Amino acid sequence: MAESVQRDDRGSIVRLQIILFLFSLAVFLAAPVANVSDSRYTALLSECLLHHHSAELDEYYKVPVPWQTGDAIRPDEANEFQLVKTRGHVTYFFPHGSSILSMPLVGAINAVGVSAATPDGHLNLAGEIRIERLIASVLMAALMCVFFATAVTMLPVSWSVVVALGASMGSQILSTASRGLWSHTWEVFLYGLIAHSILNTEHRGARLRPVWVGTLVAWTYCVRPTGAVAIIAVSVYVLWIHRKDFIAYSAALAGWLAAFVIYLWSVFGTIVPPYYSASRLKLHDLLLPLAGNLVSPSRGLLVFVPTTLFVLYLVARYRKLLAHKQLVVLAFAQIVGLEIIMCINNRDWAAGLCYGPRFFTDAIPWFVLLAILGLDAMRRASDASGHRMEIAAAIFLLTVSIAMNARGAWSYAAVDWSLSQYVSRHGFFDWRYPQFMAGLMAEPKN
Repeated sequence: MAESVQRDDRGSIVRLQIILFLFSLAVFLAAPVANVSDSRYTALLSECLLHHHSAELDEYYKVPVPWQTGDAIRPDEANEFQLVKTRGHVTYFFPHGSSILSMPLVGAINAVGVSAATPDGHLNLAGEIRIERLIASVLMAALMCVFFATAVTMLPVSWSVVVALGASMGSQILSTASRGLWSHTWEVFLYGLIAHSILNTEHRGARLRPVWVGTLVAWTYCVRPTGAVAIIAVSVYVLWIHRKDFIAYSAALAGWLAAFVIYLWSVFGTIVPPYYSASRLKLHDLLLPLAGNLVSPSRGLLVFVPTTLFVLYLVARYRKLLAHKQLVVLAFAQIVGLEIIMCINNRDWAAGLCYGPRFFTDAIPWFVLLAILGLDAMRRASDASGHRMEIAAAIFLLTVSIAMNARGAWSYAAVDWSLSQYVSRHGFFDWRYPQFMAGLMAEPKN
């Protein structure tokens, strides 16, 4: 179907997007693995904000409370690490932005009888999981459509379908962001919208929508502190390329951030809650997390998403033909900035109970943007003799990427690998028992 659709045929494009959305939603919902470790209480917080107009989870009196009686703010002082006690009340430790953005969807799900709380005030874990899985799957299916809409701006429709499917099924979109309502889930969706808006502006010669972009950038920080990279990188880009729109962009960005600060103060009594604290970052031993994030057999981006190698190849091979080089700079700034944050957060670079390079999930929309620009340059290259080999290599790497990430969505053994005693003894660099092989091979005896 994609081959017969033209980019200017809006009706056919919309129908194709609906098909892509329904297909990806079915895949995300069919995958059995649910991972709601860090995200537990996200939906409950949404319900608390909706129904009690408060972030104080002790509205649900059966919610576990911290061991300490004072205003402890460290997660290890709670009997569940997702909770924290502050200003005399229990609330969610991780960023609240995802819960706030999810409120309309949670309200709609509550209306059909599914809730994260039982009538007597307990956490309804089954309901929490159902809500998180549904919202995450819908968001990631919508993100696939965003990827397609971004790609079709510059590429043929058939290529755009491949980019959208490959980015969603061959990355952490499948293995992480759709498995539960991680803070990555909303952030990667927001980044996808930013990349789409900016590419659409540049390629069509339209004026930037500064209030829209400023709003998106502000909310990336509200849902996850790594959004600070976008605040810096996108702000520099707007000042550099769209100076006339910088005031409107800055006003929207500052307005939302001010509202976020007011919210933080009302909940935590501080403008820098514990999860956003700079004390979590350490400027030493950077080589270990650098290698771990890129090439380790259980957290390495290049291992679990080898299509990123092809994207980097395209950008390097066709660098002279790349359109919109300022967007290449922006995308690399985002990716490198994220890697820097992951490295200086070196006490937790292994990303906890998850599958693959979870921390690199936020970089996927920027790799998609680079892929679109690189494929467009390859298409326009006068020397097309090597394209057949390049396409064959891309298909091979994409097949590997899909297989690797499908393990994270279909195998609980692969996700639970992080809890293995073997892993606790030998770490994340041991190729004898990599995460993607858990459940397919026996754990080594020594």
